Amino acid sequence: MALSKTEAIVLRTRRQGETSKMLSLYTLHYGRISVMAKGARSLKSRYGGVLEPLTHIALVFYRYETRELHYLSQAEILSPFAQLHGELGRLALGAIPCEIIERNEAGGHANPALFHLLLGTITVIDQAEKGARNAVRAFMLRYLDHSGFKPDFRQCQTCRREQSGTRLFFDFSRGGFFCGDCPAALGEGQFLSAAALQRLHFFLHAPLEKSVQAAVDAEQGREMDRFLLAYLQYHIEPLHHLNAISYLENVQSSLRNSEPR
Repeated sequence: MALSKTEAIVLRTRRQGETSKMLSLYTLHYGRISVMAKGARSLKSRYGGVLEPLTHIALVFYRYETRELHYLSQAEILSPFAQLHGELGRLALGAIPCEIIERNEAGGHANPALFHLLLGTITVIDQAEKGARNAVRAFMLRYLDHSGFKPDFRQCQTCRREQSGTRLFFDFSRGGFFCGDCPAALGEGQFLSAAALQRLHFFLHAPLEKSVQAAVDAEQGREMDRFLLAYLQYHIEPLHHLNAISYLENVQSSLRNSEPR
């Protein structure tokens, strides 16, 4: 057992016993870990709102080399993401990258680049005046790259030219597209408009804070979201169903239904 210190994003929490919490964390130095916070739900808990999901914290914990469960000693908030927690839509968006990491990342393997990608994505969602969903799209593309399934939006898989035509077929197994001039044996994949493909290329390479500035209409947004979810699920089995996306759709439907008519 060692007393260890690190930064973390709280991915998820659940009740444990009468007064405790089980935390799923993605940490800077130890990757994804599970930590027990004893007494965190009691009236006299010293943690308050420190251990809420989608919070950036500094923690000290008892780390066991041979166990998957560790025990919290201290925690304090580094970034509360107050605007994100104050709006259901932002909160639902932030839950998507957290669920992706929790479902697919093996425990105990540090990846500082992925930690900073997650932290940066949540920070942009919290601070963006508009276009916060673009940050999630950019995260998904970068996570595919991290996982070894980087999509190629630059050139046709057959003729190697840049986009030709207005409707292109993206082949999931090959990780690239076929332009309108090149016949191809179509496997599993999706047709994409040239405009959507160009926007996806931008989201993959542009700084996260620039992604939220890109104008995306509703039709193009739906097209990209269908593609990203299908491509993720094709290559990464644990992401076959994401509860956070269902939650986001329910939130958006509820907000639309509550608008004055």
